[in-house]
Amino acid sequence: MADLTIVVILIIAVVLGLVDFFGHRISGLIGEHRDSVLSFSSGLLISLLFLILVPDVISLGVTEFLFLFMLIGFLLMHLAEKYIYRHVTDKQELLENLKIVHIIGFGIDNFLIGFIVASLVELDFSVVVTLSAPLLLQMLTSSISLDSIDARLNEKYSKIILSVLPLAGAVLGIILELDHLLTNYVLAFVLGILFYMIIRDVLPQGRKGSSVLFFTGNFVTILFFLFRIHW
Repeated sequence: MADLTIVVILIIAVVLGLVDFFGHRISGLIGEHRDSVLSFSSGLLISLLFLILVPDVISLGVTEFLFLFMLIGFLLMHLAEKYIYRHVTDKQELLENLKIVHIIGFGIDNFLIGFIVASLVELDFSVVVTLSAPLLLQMLTSSISLDSIDARLNEKYSKIILSVLPLAGAVLGIILELDHLLTNYVLAFVLGILFYMIIRDVLPQGRKGSSVLFFTGNFVTILFFLFRIHW
């Protein structure tokens, strides 16, 4: 891995961490429009998964097993929630434990996004460049969602830890330089976790949010996708 490539990876990871760190301030500014922003963002992220991230990963490995790893990632997040629901009877304790599960999930997501940046750059540098903006949006969306899950994340040290994780993931990816096939399995597992978190924590539920903005987000990603394949 060339020195310049390593520098670019680290810069992207630092920017992602800064976006995550200051994301809660944006969350406070948008106030009552938070659900609308999350609707638009979840539209972008859902279509990003289906049109770009999943095809990019499965095109580089054994498709059947990659889908299995995606399913495992999705199921583990679901089983973690179900385990807590069935083994915790106190309502307040239940809410606290669910917060912890989702916060840990977003922390892992932050770490693995940095890992994704370091891993994909060896496969195709243009992929990392084209995905930088959507990944920044995903980091911002995660920060906004976490702020709504637990206000304690506004505490300085909690935000610092979550914000450093993208850089830590990128550094690990650079150090390990994993075999491409193994990297694809890890990425597939991450996509399963990410898909679950978008559905549970990003996409507004019930009457909340805006269907128009959700479809607008999908439309923007579709345009990005069409531009990318014709670039």
